[in-house]
Amino acid sequence: MPQLAIAPTFLNDFSRLDSGVQHTVLTAVRSYLAGDSGRLQAVTDASDPRVRVLQISPDWSGIVAPSQEGSYCLVGVRRHDEAISYARTYRAPGGLELDLVEMPAPPEPAEAAAPVRGPADLADALALPFAEWRLSLDPDHQRLATAHFAGSAQVTGGPGTGKTVLALHRAAYLAERDAVEYGPAARPSVLLTTGSRTLAQTLSAQLDRLVSAPDVRRRIEVVTVDSLARGVLSESTGIPPEILSDEELAERWRTAARIDGLPFSGRFLVDEWQQVILAQDLTSLADYIRCERNGRMLHLAPEFRPHVWEAIQRYTGAMRAAGEWSYPQVAHEAARALRTQGPRYRHIVVTESQDLHPAHWRLLRAAVPEGPDDLFLLGDPAQRLVDTRVSLASLGINVRGRGHRLRTSYRVSQEILDWALPILGRSTGPAAEGYASVLHGPEPVVQGCASRAEEWTALSEWLQAQLAAGAQPESIAVAGRNQWVVRIITKELHANGIATAPLNSSADVDAVRVGTLHGLKGQEFRYVALVGLSEPLLPPKAAISAAEGDPVAMEQVYQEERHLLFTACTRARDALYVSYVGAPSQLLPESVHLAR
Repeated sequence: MPQLAIAPTFLNDFSRLDSGVQHTVLTAVRSYLAGDSGRLQAVTDASDPRVRVLQISPDWSGIVAPSQEGSYCLVGVRRHDEAISYARTYRAPGGLELDLVEMPAPPEPAEAAAPVRGPADLADALALPFAEWRLSLDPDHQRLATAHFAGSAQVTGGPGTGKTVLALHRAAYLAERDAVEYGPAARPSVLLTTGSRTLAQTLSAQLDRLVSAPDVRRRIEVVTVDSLARGVLSESTGIPPEILSDEELAERWRTAARIDGLPFSGRFLVDEWQQVILAQDLTSLADYIRCERNGRMLHLAPEFRPHVWEAIQRYTGAMRAAGEWSYPQVAHEAARALRTQGPRYRHIVVTESQDLHPAHWRLLRAAVPEGPDDLFLLGDPAQRLVDTRVSLASLGINVRGRGHRLRTSYRVSQEILDWALPILGRSTGPAAEGYASVLHGPEPVVQGCASRAEEWTALSEWLQAQLAAGAQPESIAVAGRNQWVVRIITKELHANGIATAPLNSSADVDAVRVGTLHGLKGQEFRYVALVGLSEPLLPPKAAISAAEGDPVAMEQVYQEERHLLFTACTRARDALYVSYVGAPSQLLPESVHLAR
């Protein structure tokens, strides 16, 4: 059997390697010691012909020299080209004198997550392929999916309670009933809508699988509320609206406010316009002075409101002159157009309803006639990304007596929920209302790393462990806070032989899904890895800078980021993996900080 000693110089090299490379090195050494002598290769033009290189991987090699005891000794490990150059000039006259050391123990390999488990009546569903599981409706929800309501109905529930799959089955049921009552479809009569483009694409693909009858499927239109608004306004004006993001608006209004000498940040003015004036459809200064500013934490005395009103009127006037719009403004105008044109659908199903602006609700109210089964709303206040609170009744949507609360999670394990709930930063919420899961699985894995390279290596090892244990790639999602992180993740996973695809890819694409935390909204996966959750990246510096020290805007940034992170964590059914470099984000649970 081959003998191989370890020199102290090797340990100097070894200690500088990332954990993934260390594991590869030790695996190669053990393979050589077990008889794989083909790994040991001569070096052309070496100063000392006894020197060898030990092939470790396509990128890495060890430098091996003879020892005084007549065996070989591993004296270093370098990238392959550097190892060859080093070996060519290396000489060990008379053999190398050694302080023999023990072979270091390999890093602990990443373990595959244990399978999630639940009560006996869920055993068959849990055994389904994940694509089918995502469409499976819990028997307790069948009644809601096929119920007849005298008017609008609202279903609320925490993550994993099955709201999204209920929305799919409700839309399918309404379309099937519509086909019986009205015959062949000339145009869609059922709208399934949400605020997320990625979720809308996923819902459309899932409906294609769920609804087999072409005539029934044609009756269901799946678009975001903003897409509906843009389409209505484009038809009404003949010109597609040019829409500015909130960040673009805040930057423009910040500059304008400084020029005007106003003591308000651009972020404050944009939020005041969208969350108060547009939200309440205020059309006069008198109405603005009298209004209650629900959801706005900073008190604004009546004597200051004329200055804010006048500034917003000037800035929105400049937008109109330039043909520029904000998303809530487009919805606001589209609602007006539909009130003139008339409704477009007989039924509307809304999922992730907690994120809609009052202007969106006015649009949806105008898009369907008031009557039986007109609006079916599903959402979770704990996952609200924007704090725009509104009374649905004030917008003509009456759900009194037709509200339902889902309290049991069938799709997220209790261990993940227990870990994620503290992220919300408050004692109230789903847990205080008897919300719990019937599923149990492993505790979330939290990986603190010293460098980005170490973080990517650890992620790759965790993913490889899940795949080796039989996980389907499309049932795994990896997400970061922004597109910069997503691009790096994609490159690193490809470099490690792991195929990737965007989060909204069709179910038949055999690859791990990669995207942003926002892109996870409304999605479901068996395994979810959230990476880059470090203090400089979460909350993002750009969002904090945009708040310009405004305490209201700053509090809103942190609230939105908490809800976003909580939502992303609860997209996992079986296992959650979280990693960060250096200091963890302060938004992560206190247990993460205490464990450092």
